[in-house]
Amino acid sequence: MTLALKRIKVYVKLTAIVAVIAVLLLLVLMNREYKTNVWFFKEYAQVNVLWLLMVTAVFSIAGWWIVAKVFATIRELREVRQAQVKEQVLAEQRRLAQELADREKRIDEKLRRSITEE
Repeated sequence: MTLALKRIKVYVKLTAIVAVIAVLLLLVLMNREYKTNVWFFKEYAQVNVLWLLMVTAVFSIAGWWIVAKVFATIRELREVRQAQVKEQVLAEQRRLAQELADREKRIDEKLRRSITEE
């Protein structure tokens, strides 16, 4: 029974993929002759719509990639700053622990001297 369901699932996916490819091919074939005027800091006359769509898609993907990298870098910068603050706090705690250990050592030494003197 599960094999039959898997087979149906695979055929449905395959049909969906073929349908998407057919729609894309139809879109390209039906729009291959259309031209438009585009303004990008100057007037470009009679630009093929498909080239315009492709360039727009490429720049959109590149833009999102750059934005994602910027946000990732900002997040890493925050993590580095937090790690630096934690390291400073840890260093301060180590210093205080060392001072406390030194005090305890001096107190123990004084106690030993006082015990031996009596």
